[in-house]
Amino acid sequence: MYPISDEIIKKAEDFLGVKLPLSYIELIKQKNGGELNYPYFMLPDGQKERISYIEGICLDPDDGRSIMSSKELLKEAQLPQEFFVLWDDFHHWLVLDYRSTKSNPPILYIRENYSTEEITWEFIEIASSFDDFLNKLFRLPPLAPKKLKPSYGRKK
Repeated sequence: MYPISDEIIKKAEDFLGVKLPLSYIELIKQKNGGELNYPYFMLPDGQKERISYIEGICLDPDDGRSIMSSKELLKEAQLPQEFFVLWDDFHHWLVLDYRSTKSNPPILYIRENYSTEEITWEFIEIASSFDDFLNKLFRLPPLAPKKLKPSYGRKK
């Protein structure tokens, strides 16, 4: 993706009709979307989840997917149009939730719920703001080869 300027951010906010979180703007000014160094976060129930990237901003749909593609994705998944997608794999979503605000939205993790006959969506607030979300991200320590058990059943 291309570098982000204040002009691009203003156009994106005008198009989306919301004020993007300042910490999101600062993040995409460094690198307009892409992989995270700290891709893990915890759900309230203690389950660890991983997102593989954060969406940046592309004003031209031909340049690829971005936060600007949210409306089409959400419509297809029958999710509220007041969400803006930060990441998804179509079964799990990380979104900015603008249903009750025009600025500083909470961050939701949405996943398919298979506990009923009809598949529904489960909405889990994981952070009250994007700042709070960034502070909750972590990475796993690398595996220590000395602590791993030797290969099972392999004979030389």
